[in-house]
Amino acid sequence: MNWSRDIDTVRRLFQDYRQWLADHRDTTPSAESKVEIGLGQIDQQIAELPGPYGPPRGEIVLAYAQGAVVACGALRELEPKVGEIKRIYVRADHRGPGFGPRLTRALIRRASELGYVRLRVDTLPTMSAAIQFYQEMGFAPIPGYWPHPVPGALFFECKIRKPTLVPGRR
Repeated sequence: MNWSRDIDTVRRLFQDYRQWLADHRDTTPSAESKVEIGLGQIDQQIAELPGPYGPPRGEIVLAYAQGAVVACGALRELEPKVGEIKRIYVRADHRGPGFGPRLTRALIRRASELGYVRLRVDTLPTMSAAIQFYQEMGFAPIPGYWPHPVPGALFFECKIRKPTLVPGRR
């Protein structure tokens, strides 16, 4: 990714992601303030881009269809050798099989290149498609690794397998 060229595109995709979350929240009135805290955290990340998603320990992957950016996913460092995938977002008119797995595989490859050995992700309990998707991608449930503002948030982790070298290939 070229930050000087793509920062505005990433900012718009993160804003779209934030709006999608705001529109699809399923909370009780007592949890509403916690959801607002989470949305505020996303607002802060948008304002500070590239922040932890920039070099040298982060990455943002963009996906294109007919020359237009239609999806993104982000990677950041949580601790040495442990990364976190965030902000996987596919525009509504391009959802379905395809972009989510490709973005996730690209982020896993990039995490491996950056030396991460484990990747974590969190999601909301109402996002059943995301939960199933992460499990299909090899992520297993783990205890919470940060104080998520949304009650019942779920946490997953996968171990990154180093690519095996095929004799005669580089």
